[in-house]
Amino acid sequence: MRSICAARLLSLLPLALLLPACQGDDAASQSTEGTGGATGAGDPAKPDRTGGTNAPAVERDIVSTGLVLDLTARRGRAEIRLARGSAPTRFEIGDLRIEAVSTTDGEPLDFETPEAGVLEVKAPASATTLVIDYLFSKHGRFDGWDATPGFTFLWPYFCSNLFPCHSGPADGTKFTLEVAGVPAGKTAIYPEAIPAAAPSYQIGLTVGDYTYERLGDTAAGTEIGVYYAPGGRDAALAGAAQLPGYFGFFEETLGQYLFGPKAASVSVDWGPGDFGGLEHHPLWHIDDGQMGDANTHAHEAAHGWFGGGVRIACWEDFVLSEGTVTYLAARAIEAVEGATAGEAQWALYHEDLKGMVAGGEDTAAWLPDTCNEIRIADHPIWSLVIYYKGAFFLRAVEAEVGREALDRVLGAFYRKHGGAKAARMQDLLDAIEAETGFDTADLSATWLLGTGLPKGF
Repeated sequence: MRSICAARLLSLLPLALLLPACQGDDAASQSTEGTGGATGAGDPAKPDRTGGTNAPAVERDIVSTGLVLDLTARRGRAEIRLARGSAPTRFEIGDLRIEAVSTTDGEPLDFETPEAGVLEVKAPASATTLVIDYLFSKHGRFDGWDATPGFTFLWPYFCSNLFPCHSGPADGTKFTLEVAGVPAGKTAIYPEAIPAAAPSYQIGLTVGDYTYERLGDTAAGTEIGVYYAPGGRDAALAGAAQLPGYFGFFEETLGQYLFGPKAASVSVDWGPGDFGGLEHHPLWHIDDGQMGDANTHAHEAAHGWFGGGVRIACWEDFVLSEGTVTYLAARAIEAVEGATAGEAQWALYHEDLKGMVAGGEDTAAWLPDTCNEIRIADHPIWSLVIYYKGAFFLRAVEAEVGREALDRVLGAFYRKHGGAKAARMQDLLDAIEAETGFDTADLSATWLLGTGLPKGF
């Protein structure tokens, strides 16, 4: 999932891309000073990528993924722990070149690539952990590891160009990550661990000349900071000034943060244009041109609860992630900066949504009748329209049931699904009705299922 979280940015996205772009010591991250590394073995072959509707069938869920990546040699090792089940086991591998597959005891396992972008391992059902050695390629179209200037971009289903994975959003995995081969004089920023089940695209890293600044701690004790590049301090501190407050609001309103004791916004250079951010919790990426925008920081932080914490079961439920965090970002801004700031944020949402719909960019925000039958990157549902429609839907529900009641629903929903079984938008609607007695059918028809806007909007 990719977040375009700043207003009026969708038209700036490069249409030529296969995927448009969106968006002291830190114990939660590994900041490694690079000294160079060995010369790589060259780019692997590049078969057609798979993902979305073309992803292979999954027989066994991935429980955890331990990655060791050498950025210079472009060599990786993935130690993947699987839920118990029957063999064979299949993974998406994009354009990876698989060198070997074994058990953790070093016993070789037979494997094959029956079709481009698919790895099938002939592992006995008793083998719950596989070790896969491979080579990965450089990418430059927001679909893997971009070595220049140095960042990963895996949303929505390009995890397979960096490590063997299941790209379906429902299959959550815990992560550990080690990075070597960092270019001399550069620093790699990445989480050493993602300790709760997360979508396959949540792991991320970026390489550059970074400075970390601690912004403060929340009441729950989470350290909040920001990483910025040379010349970027003023914008970073302006945009992230209230980030500890936003984060504290989410913790107090929804529940405990799942992804570690420290979290931060990280500036990345995605090239010309300002593209928002990507929810790589606990170290989410924000385009360097958007670092001064408070809403972008609030939006990406909120993904730690919805989108990251609560995974969507199907791409058709994208609004459960993006609409909910767009609503929560405005709520956090209001809670920290006051009612005037909150209303100003809603006014920006209103202006943008009305302008997009009037200009012919309109779509339903939710597709409840199918599950993972669309390719999200090619579908009209991938639009800022659903961010705003989802947010205004929840605001309308709030007006009907009361803010405290909706907060109770969202908090209970997060505590039930966060780091656990993925959810559909219908599950949230059912939870609203069960808690409050309010039937959301009319509001769903207005904001989620149809096109256009309510009269007088």
